[in-house]
Amino acid sequence: MARRTGLPAVEVLDACESTNDEALRRARAGAPHGAAVAAVRQTLGRGRRGHVWVSPPGGLYLSVVLRPGVARECLRAVPVAAGLGALDACRALGAKAPRLKWPNDIVVLGPDGVRKLGGILVELCLGQRSAGAAGDAAVCGIGVNLTRPRGDGIRPKAVRDGMPAPLPAAYLDECGAPAAAGDYAAAATLFRDAIVRRVDAWAAGLWKDASAAPLAPVLEEYRSSLLGLGGTVLAVTPEGTVVGQGTFLSVDGTGRAVLALAGGGTLSLAPEQASLRPLAR
Repeated sequence: MARRTGLPAVEVLDACESTNDEALRRARAGAPHGAAVAAVRQTLGRGRRGHVWVSPPGGLYLSVVLRPGVARECLRAVPVAAGLGALDACRALGAKAPRLKWPNDIVVLGPDGVRKLGGILVELCLGQRSAGAAGDAAVCGIGVNLTRPRGDGIRPKAVRDGMPAPLPAAYLDECGAPAAAGDYAAAATLFRDAIVRRVDAWAAGLWKDASAAPLAPVLEEYRSSLLGLGGTVLAVTPEGTVVGQGTFLSVDGTGRAVLALAGGGTLSLAPEQASLRPLAR
C-alpha cells in the first residue's frame, strides 16, 4: 500500500513510550511528509492537555509527520482534516456510522449512548520563521480501539479528558469492522494514507484561496460529521468546570465551537478552552 501511494512504509514498533515523541524526533531530523510510526503498545501515551492515554495491546497507536506547506496560523485545522481522514479509514474497514465529537474524538452513537472509538492529538514541530511553511511540521497522533483488550480496557475510568465522567470505550471489531485487528501494519497504513489524503486535499484548498479561514476547505463536511450539532451540550473546561449549557450552533472557520446559551446570548470556545458533552434529549 505504501508503494502505491508513494509514501514511506509505516514503521511498526512492538512498544515505545509515545508514538508522538517518536514521530516528533523524526520530524526534527527531517522526516518527510507522510512518514509514520506505530506501536502495538505505548508505555507513556498521552492525550490532549497532557492526560494519560493508557495503551495496551488491542489498540492502534499511530503518529504521522505532516508537512502541508500552509501558513503557520492555518495548522490549527490539521486535527479537523486528520479527523475526517480517520473517519474515512473507519468506514473503509466497515465501521457503522462513526462520527467526530468536537474537538478531537472519534465516536459512535449506540443504544446506550455515545462511545469513544479513538482520539487525535496534534503537536507542532516548527522550523525557523525564515524557512516559512516548508520548515513547519505537524505530528498527528491517533489512538483507535481496534479490539476489546483483556482486563480493564484501553481507557480506564481514571482518565477523564476534562469531562465530568469518561465516555465508555467502543471497539472497531464490535462496530462492524471485524478485520480491523487482523493485520496491524495494514490497519496502520490504511489510517496513515487516509489522514495524508485528507490533509493534502485541505492544504490544496488553502493554496487556491490564501485568504480563506483555516478550516474553510473542510468546514462544511466537518460540520456534517459532528455528533451533537444542533443539540444540547455541556461545555467543560480542562479542570472539569461546566462553563455553559446550550445548543451547539456551529463551528466557525477557526475551529471555535459556538453555543447558544440556555439563559440567552452565545458562547464561543477554542478547542484548548473546553470540551463538549452532548446531553440526552
